[in-house]
Amino acid sequence: MSPQEFARKIQTTVANVERDVPNLLLLGGKLLEGEMKQRIFNQGGDANGGKIGKYKSKSWIDKRTENGRQTGAVDLEFTGSLRDSIQVVKSGDEVFLAITNSTDYVKAKGQESRRKKPIFIPTAGERQDVENYLSDLISERVLSYF
Repeated sequence: MSPQEFARKIQTTVANVERDVPNLLLLGGKLLEGEMKQRIFNQGGDANGGKIGKYKSKSWIDKRTENGRQTGAVDLEFTGSLRDSIQVVKSGDEVFLAITNSTDYVKAKGQESRRKKPIFIPTAGERQDVENYLSDLISERVLSYF
């Protein structure tokens, strides 16, 4: 392959990867969504690597017990509405992870305020996982174009 052909191949590869960026971001967003939901709703973890907290209200503990929910540690899972409202949203070429329901947004912000800790933002590890995943996807795309 001549240097000119190689340069054209690189330009084509860059254009193809740039074209794929919105879809790659969507894949990265879905990974982040899954990891954050696992941390918050299954493990009861906050964004600092700690636990969200303990249930203290006797009436809330009773209500959770009556509905078959665990009461050992806060997991913010009751009806599933908050979990379901956290979604990857694509707007044009931009991708966001958002709480799409205003009632659940208020609920999430209220939990962070009440517990005085961030919960609904990615941890450093989650951000690193997404970065590594996107890097791998881009590498695969680049290799597939050659």
